[in-house]
Amino acid sequence: MITRVTHWLSTLSPAMTLLLLGPIFGELISGHQSLFEFINPLAFILSALPYGFGALICRELTVRWGKGWFSLVLLGLAYGVYEEALVARSVWDPEWAELGALRGYTYWRGVTWTYLAVLLHFHLTISILCSVGLANLLFPEARGKSWLTNRQLAGCFVGLALWSPVLALLNLFMPTLPALVGTIGAIAGLMTAAWAVPARVFPPRAGTSTAPVWYGVVGAVTMTIVFVWVFMLPEVDPAWLPAWPVTLALVAALDLGAFALILHWSGNGAAWDDRHRLALIIGFAAFFLVMGVFKDLDEGFGGSSLVTLAAVWYFRKLWGQVHARTVG
Repeated sequence: MITRVTHWLSTLSPAMTLLLLGPIFGELISGHQSLFEFINPLAFILSALPYGFGALICRELTVRWGKGWFSLVLLGLAYGVYEEALVARSVWDPEWAELGALRGYTYWRGVTWTYLAVLLHFHLTISILCSVGLANLLFPEARGKSWLTNRQLAGCFVGLALWSPVLALLNLFMPTLPALVGTIGAIAGLMTAAWAVPARVFPPRAGTSTAPVWYGVVGAVTMTIVFVWVFMLPEVDPAWLPAWPVTLALVAALDLGAFALILHWSGNGAAWDDRHRLALIIGFAAFFLVMGVFKDLDEGFGGSSLVTLAAVWYFRKLWGQVHARTVG
């Protein structure tokens, strides 16, 4: 069955592939939805499909503006702010169901700060960079080309915009008007910066010839520390937590450190190839794939372990293909 699904995916256009990869990474691989929830058509359309719209918009604007990976990062952050601050409004709601032990710990001046930091980390790496990066790996000949017509791009914006009023029916909490205005301003600022920065923000230089596996290690370690530190350990004993600004600073320092290390190894993105990119994608996803197995064991079978097995099988197959065309 996995082989049939893989063959079917290989027949899709680049845009349609990315439209599906967005929700596959953002909802399915992440474990936010179980396999059985994900394949429910209504749930997929209402809560998962807009991930694909966001990924398509971020990639398409980067290509049309003639920009590089730094613009994609800025657009990924804008997408994360939009989803969590305008669509779900989770960062404003002190009673948000997923806060767990963080409830009351990190809520200050109307914002759940460490939760916001982790969600931006998640959406940038998993929802945008992993889905866009994998789509580019699957269609290397179309990597620098536009994948959408003007009408299709407009449709993605409409679909993403409709996400907010639809989910407003599921979460009635509404932040203050200044919070909403500030959020819109932050999104506009990030998008403007993505448009304004040069294609190469950092000058290219020689890389360090670091093996691809170490890119995967950095992605896996960073993702694991962020989620274990902020989400899992507080559930064991909230008393260990330092003051929330310390946790926020540690998360920011970890992300910036990983970012700087990858830039150093890759020569500011000029001295790495598709093997390194794929290894980084696998590394980012590794924490969630492992947790998918434990989720089925702890909460009852929901298909998450099947998702893990399918993803591992597919990544292994794709690795062989990427290695062959890169080295061979």
